[in-house]
Amino acid sequence: MGHRDHATPHDTSRSTRAFPLTRRRFLTAGVTGAALATSGCSFFATDPDKEGDAGPTSAPRTKEAPALAAQVKAGDLPALADRLPAKPVVVKPVERVGRYGGTWRTALVGSADEPWMQRTIDWEGLLRHNPTFDAIVPNVAEAYEVNDDATEYVFTLREGMKWSDGEPFGVNDVMFWYSDYFTNADLTPVQDANFLTRGRPVVVAKLDERRVAFRFEHPHGLFAELMAAGRGDEPVSKPLHYLRKFHPKYNADGLDALVEAEGVEDWVQLFLNKADYATNPDLPTLHSWEVKSGAEGSASRIVCERNPYYWKVDTEGNQLPYIDQVVFNRVNNNEALLLNAVNGDLDIHGRHINTLQNKPVLSRGRQDGDYDFYDLIPDTMNVAMFALNLTHTDPVKREVFQNKEFRIGLSHAINRAEIINVVYRRQGEPWQGAPGKDSEFYDEQLAKQYTQYDVDLANQHLDRSGYTARDGSGLRLGPDGKRIDIRIDVTVEEGPEWIDVSELIVRYWRAVGVSASSNTISRSLAEERKDSSVHDCGIQPGFGGHSAMTDPRWYFPFSGNEHAVRWVQWYTSGGSGGEEPPEIAQRQMELYNTLKETPERGRRVELMKEILSLAVDAFWAIGIAYPAKGYGIVKNNVHNVPKEMFSSTGATFPEPAPTNPCQYFIEQG
Repeated sequence: MGHRDHATPHDTSRSTRAFPLTRRRFLTAGVTGAALATSGCSFFATDPDKEGDAGPTSAPRTKEAPALAAQVKAGDLPALADRLPAKPVVVKPVERVGRYGGTWRTALVGSADEPWMQRTIDWEGLLRHNPTFDAIVPNVAEAYEVNDDATEYVFTLREGMKWSDGEPFGVNDVMFWYSDYFTNADLTPVQDANFLTRGRPVVVAKLDERRVAFRFEHPHGLFAELMAAGRGDEPVSKPLHYLRKFHPKYNADGLDALVEAEGVEDWVQLFLNKADYATNPDLPTLHSWEVKSGAEGSASRIVCERNPYYWKVDTEGNQLPYIDQVVFNRVNNNEALLLNAVNGDLDIHGRHINTLQNKPVLSRGRQDGDYDFYDLIPDTMNVAMFALNLTHTDPVKREVFQNKEFRIGLSHAINRAEIINVVYRRQGEPWQGAPGKDSEFYDEQLAKQYTQYDVDLANQHLDRSGYTARDGSGLRLGPDGKRIDIRIDVTVEEGPEWIDVSELIVRYWRAVGVSASSNTISRSLAEERKDSSVHDCGIQPGFGGHSAMTDPRWYFPFSGNEHAVRWVQWYTSGGSGGEEPPEIAQRQMELYNTLKETPERGRRVELMKEILSLAVDAFWAIGIAYPAKGYGIVKNNVHNVPKEMFSSTGATFPEPAPTNPCQYFIEQG
C-alpha cells in the first residue's frame, strides 16, 4: 500500500525559552504527513529517560505529585507505573524541570468564553503542532501512517493509556465516537466537513487493539493538518465506558428514566450534555486537568484539578502536569479582567486584556502586580474584518450588501491611517483580508486594493452601485426607497478596540451618505444573530494569516465567517441546505475541494493561490490593518512559559496549548 511511517520524533534540540520567527517556520507549518512528522521536535519524545536519538531504555521512573503519591500510599490510587502508558509522551521543559504544586489563576469573560478554557486544559488530539509551529507530531497517537494517495490514515494508539477515571482508553473509544456519535444522525445531523471528502464521510475501521484506520473515498491531503490544528480531539473525546449508558444502543430500557431525572427533552440532549466536559465534571477526559466543580454555565468559579492518569512526563520521568489546579474565575467584562491582571490575580493570561490600549496600564502595573509580558506572534492577518451580511434574510439588505461597488465605496471611505494611529497606537499598516508578507501566499493586490482613503473615490463607487438618491439628511436610499442603514454588531467581550474602530467606521460611512450605527452586544447574542443570518455587519479577527489552507474563511465562503452564512450552509451541506452562492464562490469551493484531495503539497499551494486570485475579484469583506505583535502576561514566579509563542485566535495554533501548559510550573515560597 506504500505507507509512510510517522513515529514520534526524539527530542534533539534546544532548551532556549525564545522561539524567533522565521519565514521557514511559516512556510513549513502547513506540510502534512511525511515531510513533518519525521522532523525533530524540541518538546516531544518517546523516551522519558533520554534526550536525543538514544536507543531504548528502561521503563519510566515513577515520579509524581506528592498528593498523588499519598493516594497511592493509602491504596486509593494505582502506582504511577500502572497509570502511565508504555510510551508516555516526553515533554522537554522550556527552562528546566519543574516543581509540583500551586494554582494557576485565570479567568473567563461572560458566558461564552470557553475557548480560553479549551486552550489551556484540553487541546489533546491524535496529532498536534509542535511549539515552534514547524512540525506536525503524534500526540494521543503514538505514530501514524499515510498511504501514497492520502485516502487512508492509520493511527497507532499508545499502549496502556487511560481516561482520567482510570478506565482504559483505546481503539474501542474511537470506534464508539465513529459508530455511535459521528454516524448517528440524531447526535450529528451535520457531519464535520473535516471528516468528509466530496460530501462522503470517513469510514473508520478497527485494525487491531491499538490501530485504527480512517479511510476516505477520495484523497484527503489536508487531513493530518486538520487533525493537528484542533480537529484531532474529536475522535478521542467520547469515552465508551461512561457515555454508553446515555445511548439507546447500549441502554434502551433505562434511558427514559435518565432523561426524566435530568429534566431534559430527550436522550439526544442528555447525551450531548453528558459528553461536554465544560458542563459535566463527571465526564472522563484525556486532558492534563479535569473539571471538578463549577461546570454549570452560571457558576462564578470553575476549578480544574490534575488528571492522575495524564500520559505525559518530563525528561526526568516526572508525571505532568506540575501545577495542581487551574481555576477560572468568571468576570462580567474586560474591565474587571484588567483589574484582576493589574492586581496580580492572573498567573498566565493572553486573552481579552492584551490590547494595545491596555499595554501602558499593564506596563505600569508590572512591579506591583509582580508579572511580566510574553510575546505573541499572530497568525491573524487583520485586526478587524468588517463583513457585510451577503446572505441577509432581508432581501433589500442582501441586494445592497452583495453589490461589490457598494463594498468598494465603503472601503475607500475608511481612514485606516487614523484608525491605526488612534486605536492601534501607530502599529500596523492598511490591509485587506489577505495573507501576510512573510506568508507563501502573500498577494499584494489582495492585501492593498481599495485601502486608499479617498472620499471622492468612495462616493464615485457608491454612485456606481446605483444608490444615488438621498433623503433630506443626505443619506443614501436603497432599492426600496428607504434609507440604507447598517448596524455593526460588536461583541463586548473583545474589548474596547473594536468598539472604537466601529464608531470611527460609523463616522466615515456617514460622511459618504451611508447610515450606520455601532451595536455592542454579547458574543453569544452575536453568534445567534449570525447563525440566523439576521445581522447587518459583523466584526471578526482576520483568521488565516499564515494558515490560509486550513482556515480560508476570509478568502471564500468556507466556515465560521460573518459574511455569507447561507452560502456556507450550502457548501457544507453539499447543496442540500442554505442558499446557492454566485458562480465565483462556487468556483472557489470547487478549487478548495480539489485542494483537499491533493496529496502533493506543492500542487495544494498552487490551488490555494488560485483561490486567492479569485478573492481579489470577489472582495468579500473589508479589512482594516495588519496586526502588530501581541502579548500575554505571566507572573514572575511562573516558569517554563515561552518568552515568545505563536498565536491563532482560530483553531490552527490555539495558544498556549501547543506550548504544553502541563510543563508550566509555579515557584513556591
